[in-house]
Amino acid sequence: MQPNDADNGRAQELSDPHEPGSPEGISAREVDERSDLARWISGTHAFPAGRDELLERAREQAAPEGVLSALRALPDRRFENMQEVAEQLGISGGGFHA
Repeated sequence: MQPNDADNGRAQELSDPHEPGSPEGISAREVDERSDLARWISGTHAFPAGRDELLERAREQAAPEGVLSALRALPDRRFENMQEVAEQLGISGGGFHA
């Protein structure tokens, strides 16, 4: 017995790494992680900022330890925007867990 075309389409959807509602190249989980991180370090005039500034901002906001740990792992340099922080942490295709 051969699967029908509808079954083949569903199988392809399940194996597709790109999830609906998330930008190409980043999973829904990574979108959530990036949003969570941004919640603790973003704000008016948040960037550019160095690692220590981002870490201090997160501490002031009582960020969870997972966020603080991730920020501590950043290299000591200035970041121009949230995208640079996310890329450094591997959120746009790697992994970060708050």
